[in-house]
Amino acid sequence: MLEVRQTDDRGRGVFASMPIACGQLLVACQGWLARGDDLQDHWFAMQVGPDLWLCTDGAGLDDCINHSCKPNAGFTTGEPVLHALRDIDVGEEVTWDYSTSIAEIGWTLDCLCGSPNCRGTVRSWSELTSAERGRLRSIALAYLRGR
Repeated sequence: MLEVRQTDDRGRGVFASMPIACGQLLVACQGWLARGDDLQDHWFAMQVGPDLWLCTDGAGLDDCINHSCKPNAGFTTGEPVLHALRDIDVGEEVTWDYSTSIAEIGWTLDCLCGSPNCRGTVRSWSELTSAERGRLRSIALAYLRGR
């Protein structure tokens, strides 16, 4: 259903190899848990709690899913499991909004998504506008939803 391929401008990406229906489970994010003070520079890490990170060596399918300001996947259950937010066509890149998992103040990433509503810079949850948080709340991890 999903395959890793090179993108034109963002390295690896995950693409649909068959049609995906809205609401379908795409991938459960995998790895080991670590506290912020224990993070290693060579790990791939996604924040899943106030000081809790899901870490990997970068070899997992979920490590290859790129950011978009207009994602087609999200954490609809609040758990680190991505579901399709709409129907996804064969060959379409699967993306999620990185701001829906991270709470680290000052964290930023230049955005290359190219979507019409691109924010230009990906920021932590608390540094989004209240309107942006309101729009993304239903696809954010559970620990961020009440913030």
